[in-house]
Amino acid sequence: MIDKHQVDKELARRLCAAYVSHHLGVTVATQYKNTPEDVGDLWYFLAALAQKLAMESQNIRLKSWRRN
Repeated sequence: MIDKHQVDKELARRLCAAYVSHHLGVTVATQYKNTPEDVGDLWYFLAALAQKLAMESQNIRLKSWRRN
């Protein structure tokens, strides 16, 4: 099950707003105002995945920086 911490909720909501705004042709800020606070499980999954990939990317960069 996906952990739905407050940070995950915010990231999921922002990802949802960005996706929908792209398809509707409106600004992200406008769509964010119209996006409900509790979005579907898909957005929580994508938020968790994005967070994991960002952390892994930073770890790789940090390891290569330490070697130099």
